[in-house]
Amino acid sequence: MLTLDLTPAEWTVEDIEKLPHDGNRYELHEGSLVIMSPAILWHNHVASRLTWLFERADRLAFSEVGIKFGDRSTRIADVAVFASQPDMRRAHHPPAAIAIAVEIVSPESEERDVGSKPAKYAAAGIPEYWLVRFPVDDNVRDADITRFTLNDGRYLQVAEYRLSDLEKTGLPAD
Repeated sequence: MLTLDLTPAEWTVEDIEKLPHDGNRYELHEGSLVIMSPAILWHNHVASRLTWLFERADRLAFSEVGIKFGDRSTRIADVAVFASQPDMRRAHHPPAAIAIAVEIVSPESEERDVGSKPAKYAAAGIPEYWLVRFPVDDNVRDADITRFTLNDGRYLQVAEYRLSDLEKTGLPAD
């Protein structure tokens, strides 16, 4: 991860929405611009499969969704499930619009996806968080998923899944 700090007071979410669509991903951490390289292929493949899984269950899901935490702070969820129809003209959405935030762990994103992002999502009241990891058995065609729900401002683990199993059975009913 490359962090480029160009006088934090100068960067806003509106500014990064004007940056080129050049394959990089841009976040704003309290005014500091963070430029992330494109994700690994496994990451992109899993994001597509999860988006399809949610859509199959009639949930509004999109990959690479900006979540706006104020004028100077935004994070990109790898997949986000919306509570209702989002404004399709926007790249960044308020946390209240998000029902589930999904982070897919890549080697360079471990600290963010396990630490800072879920803490930010929980503080903003996003009801559910899914953490997706490369499978322990090294099967590049699958993923291990841990599901968390918000309880008293913290995420508590409620279930674990294999992506391939969810694709066969569908999303759990609850």
